[in-house]
Amino acid sequence: MKNIKIFFIVALFVSFGWSSSFVYIEKGIKLPLPDEGVVVYSGTPVKIISKDKNRVKVRIAGYIGKKDKKSLYATKNRKLLFATVKKSALIHKIDKDRGELKILLPAKNITNDQDEAWESGSDLFYDKCTKCHHAKIVKNHTMAEWNVLFNSMKYKAKTNKMQSAEILRFLRAFSKDGILRESD
Repeated sequence: MKNIKIFFIVALFVSFGWSSSFVYIEKGIKLPLPDEGVVVYSGTPVKIISKDKNRVKVRIAGYIGKKDKKSLYATKNRKLLFATVKKSALIHKIDKDRGELKILLPAKNITNDQDEAWESGSDLFYDKCTKCHHAKIVKNHTMAEWNVLFNSMKYKAKTNKMQSAEILRFLRAFSKDGILRESD
């Protein structure tokens, strides 16, 4: 009986969207929402507030830009961007440097699968960065270390500006001080 109660409690949490979901963008790393004046970045973790057939209301929490109050970042070092807004009033302050953004996204741009959300960046990293050597283990380096490592090799990898941004975004997210961990 106790197991049945636990099952129903877990099911309730999941049905209300209290599990983590991610922004999924099939091509590119930015999802512009011109009507709201917001740009959301691929792989951003979100909490689902509500949903209907075509749209999902989500909450994105993070660190507010130090000088630019219109940006929301994953970590205190402000290296992994979650979203930008045209009006800083859209980001509600939680405490001195943390904030949240509540927005409507197209349902097709939300996934519960972390691997799917980051697949494009992961594929690019392993495709471009293993032409000359074995892939380095992403979690073994910090965001700062990846900046130096990747920037010193991106010319040999022959990445364009968009590919470089997507690879660096993947490396930052899964780095030692990143917000995610690669699944086995």
